[in-house]
Amino acid sequence: MSFLNRFDTKYVLKIENAFDFLKNMQNDYSLLQINDGVIQSYETVYFDTPDLLCFNLHHNKRANRFKFRTRKYLSNGKMFNEIKKKLNTGKTIKFRQRRDKIKNEIPIIENFSEFDKWFKLLAENNGYYIENLIPQLFIFFNRITLLNKHFPERITLDFGLRYEYDNAKFMLNNTAIIELKRDRSPERTVSQDFLRKINKNPSGFSKYVIGISLTHDKAKKNRFLPRLKKLSYERSSSWKK
Repeated sequence: MSFLNRFDTKYVLKIENAFDFLKNMQNDYSLLQINDGVIQSYETVYFDTPDLLCFNLHHNKRANRFKFRTRKYLSNGKMFNEIKKKLNTGKTIKFRQRRDKIKNEIPIIENFSEFDKWFKLLAENNGYYIENLIPQLFIFFNRITLLNKHFPERITLDFGLRYEYDNAKFMLNNTAIIELKRDRSPERTVSQDFLRKINKNPSGFSKYVIGISLTHDKAKKNRFLPRLKKLSYERSSSWKK
């Protein structure tokens, strides 16, 4: 299942707890493999208005909010334009547009960081008429995906997050984000039992929001300061995408 229309629940762990989590899931979940690898890497560029409309909707606790991004799957070269919408019901909906196929009515994307006419058409076809969307954040991360053997549930474990905007570069060096994704309201599973056992409660964590808070000095971020203080990160100018 692609889980483009889903309920999701996030948890933030330290890296050592993430390894323990994987060990405890092996009997009830299988690891997704792509090209014989279980660790997949992603590059993403997020688009927002010059005054950070999408970021501010999240900061101001708007129940219905959205994000625009182009994501590249480095393991197989697939690339998608995506709109991610969060509803006030707690459900997440994604609209996607494939951008790497040769035999397609939509040309292969030429500039990864451009919000082009095809992305604009995808947005307008789904009710978004927003002008002046520009690249506001670049993100790299690794992901391990687990599939529940008993019912439709996908778990992603993201780590090695790197953020970049303009001359600002940050790496989260001891943080893992676990996200439970289901096509219906959350129910108790082995994964949740383990997380309760180590006293981990659901915790909202938007990679985009954290990245903007770290890399944009002028962004309004009061609401996210407690989260930022708990993160272990380093500023860097050395890594390459």
